[in-house]
Amino acid sequence: MSSQYFPAMQNFVVLELGMTLLPVANEEEASQLIIQLVHEQSKDRTSNPFLRKQCSQLTHASILRTVQQIPGVGKTKALLLLQRFGSIHQLCNASVQELEQIVGQTVAQQIYAFFTQAN
Repeated sequence: MSSQYFPAMQNFVVLELGMTLLPVANEEEASQLIIQLVHEQSKDRTSNPFLRKQCSQLTHASILRTVQQIPGVGKTKALLLLQRFGSIHQLCNASVQELEQIVGQTVAQQIYAFFTQAN
């Protein structure tokens, strides 16, 4: 998705789909935010007594919505990716070849680029 369509996509997600959207200026900030969420997700949460344990169903739904924000990934592909990789962290570290087996070459390259462009 080019940067000229990004604000329109944000409006669609919030106004039409009713999803919560964190304000970001562009795709690079969005990818950095997802990478930050991955790092937070992979931390040892048992050592912090102030963090509540979340219901796995709510967590799964929010992870699914997060994966759907990746360009080229809809609900069906997001479900397939999460079934295969199990977490955003593992998805973030997947190779293009691993992704191709699930979503095809074009979308696999989009996903790989999405996670690697901020590094």
